[in-house]
Amino acid sequence: MKHLDPYTRLAPVYDLFTSPFLEGIRKEICELIKDRPVNKVVDLGCGTGRQCALLAEYGFETYGVDLSGAMLKKAKANSRDTTYFQEDISRTHFLPHSFDCAVLSLVLHEHHEQMQNIILNEALRIIRPEGFLSLLDHGRVTDTGSRIMHYLAHIPERFAGKEHLVNYRSFVANGGLQNLAGSLSGTGIDRERGYLLNSLWYSQLQKKT
Repeated sequence: MKHLDPYTRLAPVYDLFTSPFLEGIRKEICELIKDRPVNKVVDLGCGTGRQCALLAEYGFETYGVDLSGAMLKKAKANSRDTTYFQEDISRTHFLPHSFDCAVLSLVLHEHHEQMQNIILNEALRIIRPEGFLSLLDHGRVTDTGSRIMHYLAHIPERFAGKEHLVNYRSFVANGGLQNLAGSLSGTGIDRERGYLLNSLWYSQLQKKT
């Protein structure tokens, strides 16, 4: 049976709807990573490659991984200075300690809790000791502003499919990225900050030796 790509409908319009909100955040993520001893970066769940394109512009040796062929088709057009691989980010082909930093941007909330941990452990496997995890995802609901932003976020999440929406709601209800990043063993929080009225949260973690 032929594999059905759930992002076939979303890929052509993803940048149109998200870049006005995310492009500034993506650039700041590059600045935050640049401020650390990082050269080789992998974007796990790279989607349409907008973060990869910026990482390459900042001078990083950049790699992107995504299972969606539709997303990677857009990614290759967005960033020709990135090496892309179509594979499952929970079990990549990379050797241990291959990268200085792994980026996961708006990826974890798509999956159920067990898979989130599998993906994070895979990311830790492929970064070097004292390397970095750069995580951007939905944060917990803290006030009226973040509640409104999460309500708006239901639109693209619903468009991505029923399972996607269910996992998103569960992710936020469980405390968002703040809870997940704070409980990840083998790491320490290097820096963190909120965006879009704290509805999005950035956690930069450092892997312990």
